[in-house]
Amino acid sequence: MTDDNNSEGSESKLSDELNRLLQSLGSPNIDTVSGVFGLWHELVGDQVASHVTPIKLDRGRLLIEVDDPAWSTHMKFLERDICTSLSHHTGTTISGIDIRVKSGRANS
Repeated sequence: MTDDNNSEGSESKLSDELNRLLQSLGSPNIDTVSGVFGLWHELVGDQVASHVTPIKLDRGRLLIEVDDPAWSTHMKFLERDICTSLSHHTGTTISGIDIRVKSGRANS
């Protein structure tokens, strides 16, 4: 029993340390980061998730990578809805999305 309690305490300390590190780097806490990345597929749906990947959350802006330039245009139209939904589900403000097209994409 003491091992389980000690393990839980260690996990809590590790989580606290990670949150302090993230905060010192100007990043959101671990719950926010895991919420954005963990909920991505559920919030954007199968079709978008198969072409668009969240890369980084930095100072309230989400960097995403698209597999085709057409998805870049599509994501600009969805930006407000995605930011609102992510902000609601994570409890932190996502102010905007930055988009990059995946390099090395083969021409079809």
